[in-house]
Amino acid sequence: MYRYLLTIKDFNLPAYGVMAVIGYLVGMYFINKEANRNKIEPILIQSLTMWIIVGMLIGARIWYVWENWYQFSSDPISIFKLWEGGMVFYGGFIGGFIGGIVFIKLAKLPLLKVMDITAPGIAIAISIGRIGCFLNGCCYGRITDSFIGVKFPARWYPPAFVDHLQRGLISSGAEQSLPVIPTQLISTFDLFLIFLILWNLRTKKIFNGFIFALFIGLYGFHRFIVDFFRHYSENALILRILSLSQVLSIIMMLTSIVVILIGYRKKLSHKENIPSRKKN
Repeated sequence: MYRYLLTIKDFNLPAYGVMAVIGYLVGMYFINKEANRNKIEPILIQSLTMWIIVGMLIGARIWYVWENWYQFSSDPISIFKLWEGGMVFYGGFIGGFIGGIVFIKLAKLPLLKVMDITAPGIAIAISIGRIGCFLNGCCYGRITDSFIGVKFPARWYPPAFVDHLQRGLISSGAEQSLPVIPTQLISTFDLFLIFLILWNLRTKKIFNGFIFALFIGLYGFHRFIVDFFRHYSENALILRILSLSQVLSIIMMLTSIVVILIGYRKKLSHKENIPSRKKN
């Protein structure tokens, strides 16, 4: 685990930030590819992604700070150190969604078609970004005795190590954290599969908005399952059973199902209303 990929005197190159940039560039490659196929100016899509990113960063950070206030209460300035990691997808999703909708309306772009264009790129970007979470030591899983357990070293004090230290699970002289489930890498694998599904179905979609609806449904299912293995402080759980992210996952899955069913029925209804040609 390398929280910083390069250190030169007082300069540190954070792995989280590097992976976030790589994720953005790879995501933009596929989004631009789809935009060209749908004959939408790439410059508009690039402007759209900037709006999404700004909203995403704000929303994701606010949510993370809210769920992990114990990490920031003693040092509020660290809230603004985004390069050190600490984001929550759903906060970023809400913030990015709002920013994206505002730009789409201002640019007068076809809303549902643009949402479909961006969905695969978002999935692969998150997949790569989760590698950054792993390198940074954030978004870690529960303590485990399983062979898949990963220990985070004390160097640079990654969140997993600091959490175990603050909870008294390890001594102040410990060289690494207790073994935890690498939920970050599980998410990387799941999101890559979701990307492959969306990318292969993009030319076979039933209606405009189908790819994005499928994306939120698949992501919601993934997140609902993986959150059972992630570590959360008690204040981030509802009735000490489900995380707030899992509640939103359920909402996303239900929304996805409803949108797809309605869209599919409308498609069937449209076909039935088209008069068949009489044979001569």
